[in-house]
Amino acid sequence: MANPNVGQQVAAQWQKVIGNKPEDNIFKEYSFLSLLEKNGAAPVTGGRSFIGTIEYAVNTTVKAISDTESLDVSRVDVFDEAEYTERQYGGVFVISTFEEAINRGSSQKIDLLAGKAENLRQSMRKQINSDAFAAGTGFGGKSLGGLQVLVPDDPTTGTRGGINAATYTFWRSQQTSGAKTTSAYDNLRSSMRTINVACSLGQGNTTPTHFLTGSGTCNGYESILVANERIVSKEKSQANAGFDDDAFMFKQAKVVWDNDCADSRMYALRFGQNGLRLAYQSGHWFKAYPAVDPANQLLDVVKIETICQLVTFNPRHLGVVTSIS
Repeated sequence: MANPNVGQQVAAQWQKVIGNKPEDNIFKEYSFLSLLEKNGAAPVTGGRSFIGTIEYAVNTTVKAISDTESLDVSRVDVFDEAEYTERQYGGVFVISTFEEAINRGSSQKIDLLAGKAENLRQSMRKQINSDAFAAGTGFGGKSLGGLQVLVPDDPTTGTRGGINAATYTFWRSQQTSGAKTTSAYDNLRSSMRTINVACSLGQGNTTPTHFLTGSGTCNGYESILVANERIVSKEKSQANAGFDDDAFMFKQAKVVWDNDCADSRMYALRFGQNGLRLAYQSGHWFKAYPAVDPANQLLDVVKIETICQLVTFNPRHLGVVTSIS
């Protein structure tokens, strides 16, 4: 029987499309960025940098006195500010008039334009989430300053917000080691207790809200929990593994993981006031611009932009457990 090209079965029947959009085989859930968006978002309008006022010293004129003793009338400076440079991210997708023409009507398997737009958005989320763990050296130093800047392994070094932590002790985050003594993770919970107290303002006051680590260490934490252990919240009583976002609990903080976080580290974080914030220019958080039509090409170029920076104006409430094993 003749088969001059593709065959009778191919010529007689269309394939049946399952689903109406591409199945994602690339991207992951970017937990850290989601936490920042949900708990630490700080939109601003205008300005060339992100600044915040800080209180950094006590008033040294206070003393015990006799009834006629003179007070010290020296002026004591107790306020200053921290300043963070804004960072810009950009990306594009291209769609030609030919692609648009053939991706129409009943022949359309997926919406190509919407698919490319979503792929670009997720690609930018992926990059920003990855940079949020890093030291701000990506793309020739143009990436945002991540946790290795704000909560470094050695809190006595580095400059963040224009203030040198080597010089000013009040500007240091917290750190402790989680290295094992004998068996894997045998010191993890004790190091979490240590960093929790170090990051707290006082007994149960301004404590970490999240412990963020890699998936391996999160699994390790689960493995050392007592099988019948229960943590009870004020809102509801439930087993240790049953809190929102599928998170475990340590005291009042959720233990969560992100694929971009190294398993050797666990960050003790607060978000928002007295903690970590994601500052961004309002209207420029994954902003899509109108398509541009080049004069000499039959295509459209769509740009997307984000202007942001990771900031803190109170690093003493942030900490890291290092060398976890």
